[in-house]
Amino acid sequence: MKIVDQRYLDSANRYCTEPCLLSILDFGHPAPFTAADMRQLRERLSRALPGMRRGRSLIGIVGDDVDEPCQGLLMARLIQGVAIELHRLTGDDVMVGFVGRVPKMAGRYRMILPMRDGGLANAALQLATQLVAALLAGQAFDLEAPLAELRAMALAATATTEPTTDRPAIRIAA
Repeated sequence: MKIVDQRYLDSANRYCTEPCLLSILDFGHPAPFTAADMRQLRERLSRALPGMRRGRSLIGIVGDDVDEPCQGLLMARLIQGVAIELHRLTGDDVMVGFVGRVPKMAGRYRMILPMRDGGLANAALQLATQLVAALLAGQAFDLEAPLAELRAMALAATATTEPTTDRPAIRIAA
């Protein structure tokens, strides 16, 4: 599981009316995890990030897989959810994300994460992939120090911009 491409997109792009981080994840083909792995991973994540369940509906699936998502798409959606929850835990607004298969590229998934600070969004996604990989392998993962680093990044980013009460909410293109 690795991020093979990332781009910061300006506002009014193809995916969103606000700036966003476009990432391509490669799980390999076929996806190296089963439905049972996914169940165990969800249980472990619910212990590591108890608030994550609240944000499940914030992630839309784009493309032909909406009715019958495969394991890879479900994993991409889960990673996106972890990244959004980590981002939320830094004190930023909860945001909406989208996931979808990359056409004609088996095992690759596109993730769209609207963001206010690209560095913070990237760090949250990197941490999300590390956390999911560790929990998928049955390893313990201490979130305390990396989450403190994310919070420090968020604080530094807000110190260089206007106060959060003056920032408009992120709008998503329908």
